[in-house]
Amino acid sequence: MKSRQIVCIQLAVCAALASWLSSSAPFAAEQKANATGTWKWSFTTQSGQTFETTLKLKQEGDKITGAVVGRDGAETAIAEAGIKGGEIAFTVTRERNGQKFTTKYRGKLAGDTIKGSSESERDGQTTKRDWEAKRGAAAGDPTGTWKWSYTGQDGQARESTLKLKMAEGKLNGTLTGRGGTDTAISDAVLKGDEISFAVTRERNGEKFTSKYAGKISGDVIKGKTEMASGDQTRSRDWEAKREKAADATGTWQWKMTLPDGTVMERSAKLKQEGDKLSGAIAGRDGTERPIEEGKVQAGEVSFQVTFERDGNKVAIKYRGKVEGDSLKGKIESNFGGEARSFDWDAARGK
Repeated sequence: MKSRQIVCIQLAVCAALASWLSSSAPFAAEQKANATGTWKWSFTTQSGQTFETTLKLKQEGDKITGAVVGRDGAETAIAEAGIKGGEIAFTVTRERNGQKFTTKYRGKLAGDTIKGSSESERDGQTTKRDWEAKRGAAAGDPTGTWKWSYTGQDGQARESTLKLKMAEGKLNGTLTGRGGTDTAISDAVLKGDEISFAVTRERNGEKFTSKYAGKISGDVIKGKTEMASGDQTRSRDWEAKREKAADATGTWQWKMTLPDGTVMERSAKLKQEGDKLSGAIAGRDGTERPIEEGKVQAGEVSFQVTFERDGNKVAIKYRGKVEGDSLKGKIESNFGGEARSFDWDAARGK
């Protein structure tokens, strides 16, 4: 008798869970493109000279503000700027040798690339060029997680992780050692795109210091390291690459299999701002249930959705790790007062 009751309860739980899960529908709109950041592109003049242009943008809703950095480092504010459906447009008016000339930019924003065209008007003539800008870190910005590998004296390959950040104009950070121990950097200096710092550690009762110096170019640092131990100093090339910060923003879709074998399709819309996560999951009637306690830490996403069923409060908790356009982890629920866990493997929509 008890076994029949257990089976009935399990079937009821599955039915309730399936009812809620199957009620959700894919979201009608994807997360809006965001143009905020530092963009770069190059162009070649009629005389054969190649120049690089830097554009700083900030987006708030459909409003765009920013400035183009000139060859002399001076910034010129953009005008007539806007973005709609991923289409971005703005103009830049500059003056040279007493003459004003205007360049109009139009393009499609997709990820960290804008592709389109530019038109320049000068002396009554219009010049049109293809335009492809790439978003990256601001010049000389060291903030982020950097990784590199090297071969030790024992011939084994090792990987180092360096976390850097700027606070009140000062550079600080930590370097992760072989055993996973973080050691604070010291003597850190950032001058333009040149960076240097030192790390002092202790092993077998002996202290040794490693000095790092290099040049930041986008998401790469190239330079040299010197390690002093006793009377010996060893030097090697140093090339570190910055990891892209995990971003959970977007519309995610996934399938999950319930205990009774039913396969359900789900969809969630998420927006990440720093380590805060907001968003919603849609109900069967189209009503969006907002997520709660949403956060992102070291690429780990967590949030929950709560609702009432038959007078009882039901909570569904989501946890997973973002890797590119993949989000894998677990979903936990308390339907019927019984804790249940499901694999969570979501893909971000394009």
